[in-house]
Amino acid sequence: PRARARRALQSIGFDLRESEQYVEHVKAASPVAGKMKGGLRWLCLVAVGMGAGGVAVVIQVSLLHLNEAKFDIQAELYDGGYSLAVRFFAWLLVSLGLAAVAGALVCYVEPLSGGSGIPEIKCILNGIDVPNVLRPRTLLCKALGIVCSVAAGLPCGKEGPMIHSGAIVAAQTADISVGPLVAPFRDSVEARDFVAAGAAAGVAAAFGAPIGGVIF
Repeated sequence: PRARARRALQSIGFDLRESEQYVEHVKAASPVAGKMKGGLRWLCLVAVGMGAGGVAVVIQVSLLHLNEAKFDIQAELYDGGYSLAVRFFAWLLVSLGLAAVAGALVCYVEPLSGGSGIPEIKCILNGIDVPNVLRPRTLLCKALGIVCSVAAGLPCGKEGPMIHSGAIVAAQTADISVGPLVAPFRDSVEARDFVAAGAAAGVAAAFGAPIGGVIF
């Protein structure tokens, strides 16, 4: 199975276009079009940052509510006069249920949503096209899985998944279809830059360190 998976991998061409026809096309383009594309790129990057921050907020708020719910259950059991053993098993069952949801998402829905996702993003940036790494389904499973995993008390953090989530948001932004102005961002080189920016936005959202995200 591993050999089959390796053979299925494809490389991404990050070579810049340097043909005479392309150079003439760029020279013939009006300065206004170039400025519009540059401005639109900045707008898209701002949208990537806001999207990565939005995913981080959803994860953090969901974790807060889940943890509050777990402690509310314990408080109700305590007020009801239940023994320590009953409260312990209730806590254990809730944690097992959350861990089972996270495990089912990885095992049966999207295996690439497991782990931090950072090695997969490094593969993409190095030119290895790993299928399904930057798909919305992976983002959904990643976000829901990390919420359930952390709420279950498993020894894992949400920082790595936030980086992967930011990269997915960026890739989907680069792939969006809203007209001819955004079409150039689907180019492999442009898309790679968007993914790198999304990963940086994920670091900034996870650690509150925008400069650290750029350095990363």
